[in-house]
Amino acid sequence: MKSLKIILSYCLTLFLVFGVAEISTAQDDPRAEAVQLYNSAQELAGDNQFLDAIDVYREALEIARDNDLDDIVELVEERLPRVYASRASHAYRQFQSERNVDNVNRALEYFKDSQAAAEEFNDQQVAQQAMGAVPQLYYVRSVIHFREDNYSDAMADLDTAIEMNENYAVAYYQKGIVQKAMDPENVEEFMQWYDRAIEIAQQTNDDRTLQNARNGARDELIYRAVNLAEERSFNRAVELLERVEQYDPNSYEAKYRLAEIANERGNWSTAEQNARRALDLHTGGVADKAKIFFELGTALKGQGNYEGACSAFEDARYGDFTEPANHELQFELECEGHSPAGR
Repeated sequence: MKSLKIILSYCLTLFLVFGVAEISTAQDDPRAEAVQLYNSAQELAGDNQFLDAIDVYREALEIARDNDLDDIVELVEERLPRVYASRASHAYRQFQSERNVDNVNRALEYFKDSQAAAEEFNDQQVAQQAMGAVPQLYYVRSVIHFREDNYSDAMADLDTAIEMNENYAVAYYQKGIVQKAMDPENVEEFMQWYDRAIEIAQQTNDDRTLQNARNGARDELIYRAVNLAEERSFNRAVELLERVEQYDPNSYEAKYRLAEIANERGNWSTAEQNARRALDLHTGGVADKAKIFFELGTALKGQGNYEGACSAFEDARYGDFTEPANHELQFELECEGHSPAGR
């Protein structure tokens, strides 16, 4: 059937080339006029003049329908949705080369037109393409709005994208980011969207969004806990840090911060436990571990384990911790065999 359509389309073109005498009387011959319009539309579409091509195709379709030219009707009805889709794809490529609201609006409009044409002419392939593209374009536009600090429009576009595709994990994650910008103090409000993104990403095997949402949640909790600890709001800081494990059970940073807070509160055994766990989880170099060894040394000193504290402070003598560790070794603990030179 498909090869028959190709042959018929080819014959129509030959008719245009060789049937000069017949086409000269096109106004008296509906078939000749429809063929002429069809071929003109083909040329316009090939030159990316999509809107003109669509108009001419529809003229050809009207003539073909009015005169029961079923073969031409079938050809035009098959071709029209694809021209709408080509126009939409071309607009999206233009957006990719220059990402702004005007270009994404144009692409969005054309994909909506493509979807309508697919429904009009029952083209499932074009319909599916449009159904996938439209929510993605709402998401893309929301990101542009967000970068321009237009949070209300960004959130509205995300809501539309999710309404069209309730399994759109990255849209839920982006909602969390926008919500955080709108109300940064309301941790629970934006964390619910991270949680929803994680849930949907797991269901849809969206590993990238799953990882991004987990990391984003982890980093937000640690960041806010550190700020709270600086304000000496220790209980709330500990609460947030303990939640980190559900997003990243291997976060050494969370354990290190828990050790830091425990030392501030004089909870030496808790500090030691978290510091040792942080060291187990840490995968970086010795210099980056210095801060953890310093907290471990502080916890052991608080418990009267001076030998263990001396060993920990020795391992803490890197970078910014060189001087404070040396002070502990030389003046506080007077560790035997300590050399005051840093590493």
